[in-house]
Parts: sequence; C-alpha cells; structure tokens
Amino acid sequence: MKSCTIIPLLFCYSFLFAQIPQNNPINFKVNDLKAFSVNISFAKVKFATGYLVVRTTNATSKLKPLFGKKYERGDTIGDAIVVQSSLDTLIIPRAIRANTTYHFLVFSIYKVNGAWRYVWEKPLKIQVSTSGLTTSDYYESISTTAPNFISSLSSLLALHKLIPYTSYKNTILSMLELQDTLAGKTFVECVYSGERKLVEEPFDWTKAGYSREHTFAHSWMPSHPADNPPLPEYSDLHNLYPANLDKANTVRNNYPLGEVDGKVLYTYLEGKLGYSGNQIVYEPRDTHKGNAARAMMYMSIAYNNQNNWSFPTMQSQEIIKKWHFQDVPDAYEIARQEYIYYLQGNRNPFIDHPEYVCFIDFTEMSRQKANCYNSIQVLKNEPIIHVNLSNRMLEINSVEELSELGIYDLMGKLVLLKSKDVHANFVDLSNLKSGVFILDITFVTGIKTRKKIVLN
Repeated sequence: MKSCTIIPLLFCYSFLFAQIPQNNPINFKVNDLKAFSVNISFAKVKFATGYLVVRTTNATSKLKPLFGKKYERGDTIGDAIVVQSSLDTLIIPRAIRANTTYHFLVFSIYKVNGAWRYVWEKPLKIQVSTSGLTTSDYYESISTTAPNFISSLSSLLALHKLIPYTSYKNTILSMLELQDTLAGKTFVECVYSGERKLVEEPFDWTKAGYSREHTFAHSWMPSHPADNPPLPEYSDLHNLYPANLDKANTVRNNYPLGEVDGKVLYTYLEGKLGYSGNQIVYEPRDTHKGNAARAMMYMSIAYNNQNNWSFPTMQSQEIIKKWHFQDVPDAYEIARQEYIYYLQGNRNPFIDHPEYVCFIDFTEMSRQKANCYNSIQVLKNEPIIHVNLSNRMLEINSVEELSELGIYDLMGKLVLLKSKDVHANFVDLSNLKSGVFILDITFVTGIKTRKKIVLN
C-alpha cells in the first residue's frame, strides 16, 4: 500500500477505513452442548484478521481487550479467560464443567502498522448452559429392596465398552483435565496433592512425571495382574485419575486411603502419608476424597459378578462412606461422569444415587438394611417448612412454632442440636464441613419433618 504522503490524504483514510472490520460477528450456531463439552461456530467478518474469544461465568462482565496487546490462550481479561486468538471461527473450549452457564464474547481483530487492535463495540455475546446428570431410565431395573440388589447392579455396570489404558490421554485428560493458563501454557492437576504442573503439548506422561493412578489399587484386584493381557478393570475410566508419579502415586502405593491422625511420614502439598492409629494410610486432599471414595465403591460393584471384589481388610469402608457424603460430586465430577458414560457406556451409580451406599457392606460385599440416616424416604420427604440456605446461615420460616432442630450427617451422627428459639430464626452452620446433611425438625404440636441440605 502506498504512503499517505503520496496519495491524497482523504483517499488514504478512506482506503484504510475500508480495510478495518466495522463490526464483530453477529450470527453463531451452537453445534454441540453437553455436560462436558461446548462446540460453537460463528460467521466471518470482512477484513478481520482474526478473532479473540474469551469466556466467563459472570453475566455482567464488561470486557475490553487492550489495544496493542496480543493475547494468547489462557490469558485473562478481567474475570474472563482467553479461549483462543486466531482466524478460527469454531469455538471448542477445554475443561468444560457441568451445570455451568458460560458467557463467550467474540471480538474481531485487525492490525495497524503491526499492532493488534480490536473492535470494542458490541462484541458477539453467546450464552450457553451445560447440562448435569442425565440418568434417564438407566437404573430402571435396580431396586435397593430386592435381595439381588448388588448382583443386579453389578450386571448393569458390567455392560460397557473396553477403553484401552493408553486412550486415557486422548479422552479424559485432553477433554477435562488439561487446562489453560497464562501465555498459552497448559497445566495438569494432581488429584491427590493439588499440584498444578505446567506441561508441554502434545502431553507426554514420562516428560510430565505423571501417571494414571488406579484409585482402587491394581494390586487389590482379584484379577491382578490385569494389565497383560489388559482387562477391562485395569483401564476402567471411572477408576483412573492423573497424579504426580513420584510425589503422590508412588507414595500412595497400595496403602489404604484414610485420615492421618498420628505421625506423618511424608507430605507433599495437600496429600500425605502417615499413621491412622497403628495403620499406615494415604490421605488425599479434601476436594478429592469423595471422588476417590466413589471410584473405589464403583470398582467393587462393577466387577463383583466375576470375583469377590470386597474392600481389602485394611481399607475402612466407614472412612470411604464418610468421604462420600462429606465431599459431594461437583461440576467437574458430574461432567466426568457424563463423558465416561458417553465413551464407556456405563455410569458410576454412587454419583447418581448417593443413597445406594447405605444398602451395601463393602467388606462382605453383601446387601444390608439401610444403615445411613438418609433413607430413600427421608430424601424424598416433602418439607412443610421453607428453608433458606445462604453463606452457611440457615434461615427457617414456618407458620407453626418449632420446638427442636437437629442436624445429622448421613451416617446418623448428630452434629448440631438447637432446642430453643428456633421459630423464624437463623442458625449458624459455619462450623460444619462441606457435605450432605439431614435437617430434622420437631414442631410443638409433635409433628416432625426432615429435609436434605447440601453445604458447599
């Protein structure tokens, strides 16, 4: 292009103006939307040299990319993260979570004298909400009251595809666990310790120093060794998670999972090895305890029709059940459940039906009478009071006077009792750990009601 000192100034400005995109994309199409994935395309804009796509969960965000700054995937603009900055008109973000509303903003890019510029006015705004658990009629044949409850559940879970152990990288890892961070970098998170490790792409297990950890230890499996030839239980996606090989996976070894209350033998970030009484146990970070518990219980049931897959004697089922109720499935675990169902064709029932654990003795692998406070009847009881839970303050509004309020964990332990001034009152729950609880209320008339509450 000729210099403006030669061409008449008005013509020069008109020519430059014509080469700059005047707007941002307008039309878009949501091609795929699931609990674990989003796929959106949009139409090109004339003269745009690329498109900056950012995402946020804040509907009120007003974002303006800086003139002159070149953004890379993973960079942040306010409370938003850059999904991509390229000519690509297809948006396929990584690490999508279930039950989440995402807001995508698309800005046209152009360059002036080599400097990056963006069309600020009216960016394309796209709002999508991912789904949650979609069980449909999957458990239609299962009844907790049936004598063959466990064998029926085992038969249902056994109907799945074999996904090779080597496929974990291109499925679960790529879709859910590799995450973007600043300057186009990628990190993977160790589920046991919480370590966030920067990794190169394409991802390599050896270079990263990571492994696919068997939550239900490989050596515990009745079919051990199950990797030569590879058996379904060895590569079952419900049981595999990424972990730092030397600082978490090798340390955990095949020790039982538990809570360290004695001498600590080793610690790395949020994971530690130590004594629980006279026994050595490995304790993962709190946010993975429920995930680990449900993986172990799943494996015990899924393959129990082949052999007896009971917990080994050193593994406490009480601890596992406790973690299951304390650390309820989050948006990541629900997305993971749906993706594994999409790939492998079976589900982890303890994510979909938390109450199933109340009917199973995992040490004897036998059906038992419900031993949890949250029987099916309790979970389905309609409350006759209004309960508002905000910031761990419980507000109770009732037209009838209350005489007593009790809160129990799902193993039946009373964790809070209030017997005075409970009518239209606030109850502080800040001292309780996260998890599912049963609110048990007695009115002065003697009528009782129960309601399930979830503390995050």
